[in-house]
Amino acid sequence: MPVNEAETLGSLIRDAASSSKSVVVEATVQTRDDGSVPMAILSADEAVRVINAHAPRIIYLVEQVFDLDGEIEVARDELDDLGVEHSADSLKAAQRKFAAYDGQIGATIASFMIDGVLHSAVATATWHDEFGDTVEAILEDVREGARAGQFSKSSEKAKAIERQALLLVKHPSFNHGRVSFDKRMALAETLFRDCDPHTLSEITRRAENLFWLEQSGVKLDGIDHD
Repeated sequence: MPVNEAETLGSLIRDAASSSKSVVVEATVQTRDDGSVPMAILSADEAVRVINAHAPRIIYLVEQVFDLDGEIEVARDELDDLGVEHSADSLKAAQRKFAAYDGQIGATIASFMIDGVLHSAVATATWHDEFGDTVEAILEDVREGARAGQFSKSSEKAKAIERQALLLVKHPSFNHGRVSFDKRMALAETLFRDCDPHTLSEITRRAENLFWLEQSGVKLDGIDHD
């Protein structure tokens, strides 16, 4: 069986932490959005060398266990969203192929601070990367087919939403009294009973945008001005 780089990194970090009397904490370090905290990405060997040399007080270590069923379920959910049967043969084949790795450590992340600089080392098992590539290839094939088949449908749906939004804006109750998005969506539901909740939300949101444009002085086709 090939070397599991993720397990190797975790073991090396724990041994180094023990020798340097560092504290190992199971946590993921988040960097600030503005990038004000300097960050250094190290290889596994370099991370161990730095720990041995500087003995950081705290080491943040996460060893992610590979949950095959959970990963496959996420992929199935995406296939369902795309209108594809979740029992796709290709996904079943991927599940069988990687079954032996279920429960193993697939990725390890180690982080620690030295002199105000965040140091991190990341390793993933080769099979873990291969699994991700395999599933993504399956999903991308389905997405391509869905995009090709739904292009014309999406265009017609957009036109229908625009027409319905114009009708909603013109309704006397659209801006009557103390209005809110929920009240306007309820009005849309009474006008367009065949629409699902997601489409009703799109219609209402588009109607509110049209109303704002009209109030801003933009003349819109389909809206009468008294």
